[in-house]
Amino acid sequence: MRSQRRGIAAAVEGDVGEPPATATIDRRSTDRRSTDRRSTDRRRLLAAIASSLLPGFGQVINGRFRSAILFGLPTAVLIAVSWLIAHSDPPTMLLARVIAPSVLSVLLVANVAILGWRTIAVLHAFLDRRYPLRPGRFGAIGIAVLLVATALPHALAWSYGTAAQTMFGRIFSGSAVRSVSSAPPPADGERLNVLLIGVDSAPGRTEALTDSMIVVSLDPVGRTVSMVSIPRDLASVPLGNGGTFGPKINSLMSWADRHPTDFPHGGIRALEDAIGALLGIPIHYYAKVDLGGFAAMVDAVGGVDIVVKKALDDPRYPGLDGKRGWSVEPGPHHFNGTDALAYARIRKVIGESDLTRAARQQEVLVALRNRAVGAGILFSLPSLLDAVGATVRTDLPPDRLPQLAALAEQIGGSSTMKLVLGSPEIRGVASQYGSIFVAVPAKIRAMAKVVFGPPGGDPTWPVPSAGSSPPMSPSPSR
Repeated sequence: MRSQRRGIAAAVEGDVGEPPATATIDRRSTDRRSTDRRSTDRRRLLAAIASSLLPGFGQVINGRFRSAILFGLPTAVLIAVSWLIAHSDPPTMLLARVIAPSVLSVLLVANVAILGWRTIAVLHAFLDRRYPLRPGRFGAIGIAVLLVATALPHALAWSYGTAAQTMFGRIFSGSAVRSVSSAPPPADGERLNVLLIGVDSAPGRTEALTDSMIVVSLDPVGRTVSMVSIPRDLASVPLGNGGTFGPKINSLMSWADRHPTDFPHGGIRALEDAIGALLGIPIHYYAKVDLGGFAAMVDAVGGVDIVVKKALDDPRYPGLDGKRGWSVEPGPHHFNGTDALAYARIRKVIGESDLTRAARQQEVLVALRNRAVGAGILFSLPSLLDAVGATVRTDLPPDRLPQLAALAEQIGGSSTMKLVLGSPEIRGVASQYGSIFVAVPAKIRAMAKVVFGPPGGDPTWPVPSAGSSPPMSPSPSR
């Protein structure tokens, strides 16, 4: 009896101290399923990541070769076409082609379609039926993160594209409707002449003055650029209608806008026609920029590099930040937008004038061009598009952008003829408008015949004597 009690007690103690055999089996089975599910999730995610990077590759990993061809063939065609396009044009021209409105709209639609294609490929690889277990928490979180990562570059491309569309809508608002008096567009191989207008509409001014006027002529045959600055104090300029504008030319645009009866096509057209008549060339297009906005453009590309030739110091210069005074020492400098604008505008310095200031404006423009076509422009593209869209207006047709971008990249500083109208083309006189310049028509026409000569010619001015090789960029005072 006693031995039976001991046996029963031992059995009871054994039941309490050790788990039942079925409980042990269930726990092991659960742990095994959890391990299998996590391992399956890893394989699912590996295939999904592969299809995100290259649609069809994840299907190859899953052994679904028919599906791999279905997803992979369009991918291969897209990669091949993109590679050919990327290697057919220089980067700047390629970018100009991409952001042209007609192409950009197609690319934005294609961007959404490609995102959809990649998403389908990712989900197809992740949800493949070869994996019998449903995705676990690890797999669910992983696929969610992967889908976000897949969509991120497309969202960025959409942001860039819509920003470019907005910019084009503002900048090229004048290109859809051209005045009936406009010069016809140049034919292939002919010079393209653009009037760059810098408007100073600072607070306190009663009118917007065109304090910077530069005619930029591109020769597509000789691959050269001629830049001629028109002094803002030039007066008694010929008008396109045969008349003469007596006051300083920098007030012509505002005057014409206020007198639409005399100038039915507006102030910009009146200024284009006047400068075209002065130089004896057609002005095909214009580009107008507010000088304050110009500083934002310089900042958008990370500043410009300028080699200052002489010290400048004007304690009364009115800066954009409200501070008075600006100075700089000779030597190489990296200017931000505010300093670049000050360098281009400062003129109340001993030995400086509106003519020397115009030469510095050309320096800044060339420096901005060099910066814009350099490496890294894609990283600053959104801020540059925003700055350009806020401050630049033009009637240049957008479809000419690739041609201009190609020329901008191919034409360096050594192929740029920079000139400021000075003696003997103009002479200083006193008048009721103060100290002004008046044109010497015969001298200007002689200069223009060379500087804006037939495509492929040498635009060097003054004309070099026999055996000499003067630089392309003579001193503005000569």
